[in-house]
Amino acid sequence: MARSFSLPDWLFFPIAGLLVAALVYLAMQIRPAGASAEVSDTRFQLEGAALSTFIPGPGTRVSFTPEAAGGAAARMTANASMETSGRLSAGVGAVVPPEFEARVIGRTIRVEVEMRSLNDTLTSAHIGYFTVGGGDSGWREVEIGPDYQVTSFQHEIPAREQPNDQEWVGIWPDEEGRARSLLVRRITVIILDEDASQTPG
Repeated sequence: MARSFSLPDWLFFPIAGLLVAALVYLAMQIRPAGASAEVSDTRFQLEGAALSTFIPGPGTRVSFTPEAAGGAAARMTANASMETSGRLSAGVGAVVPPEFEARVIGRTIRVEVEMRSLNDTLTSAHIGYFTVGGGDSGWREVEIGPDYQVTSFQHEIPAREQPNDQEWVGIWPDEEGRARSLLVRRITVIILDEDASQTPG
């Protein structure tokens, strides 16, 4: 007669716990196909499946919505106001690749965000470029509406900055932290040539 075998409790529960942790880790590593930013010598861009790589900072939330009307988008909101959390958080962020981070030092960049509001009372958002050093742009308030539009600003990265693998394009979706949502369809950072950088942004 076949004999059944079962692990003792003292061994079963630790193994089960490790298995669950491993599954959670693997699930977090799975990204949709094409979930990588487009990077060239002068441009860093996030759109399509790459929008799934956004990271929520303290006080914010983000989810990837591939089925959004008008194409894949990241849905963002804030459950804390900028007044209470905006000085300690860089909002919902897109991490700038190290190779591009090194190229922007001493250069003027233009940050573009294509987004729209999902709430009639949400008419503005804040965007910024953060170097985790002395070269932050700070928050720039931009107007948003019910239709997708591209908002942008220009910023000069000081030549004294050093690469630190921590640069971030941040979005604060709701200044008041009232959990009103917006959709972001694309983020682009462009290194400008000297002539283009003279144009006010």
